[in-house]
Amino acid sequence: MSTGWVIALIVTGLLLVIAASRSVMGPIRWAGFVAVQLVIGAVLLFFANLVGELADFHIPINPVTALLTGLLRLPGLAALIIIKLWVM
Repeated sequence: MSTGWVIALIVTGLLLVIAASRSVMGPIRWAGFVAVQLVIGAVLLFFANLVGELADFHIPINPVTALLTGLLRLPGLAALIIIKLWVM
């Protein structure tokens, strides 16, 4: 085996050990949870913008609005709509 392959195997083995340890699984689980909530929020905002297009209404899709909508679901979307209509 060449030196490059040995180094690659050692690094891969270390990454697998780190990924399997409990101290690393907590933050990885949280990052996965946040990523899923961002995607759910972005999808909800997309459909809200699709329906809102009929009334010339648009809520920007960015990480903050997507995370708020993803975490709070429909109440979060309703809050964004009310804020958009009342404040702006």
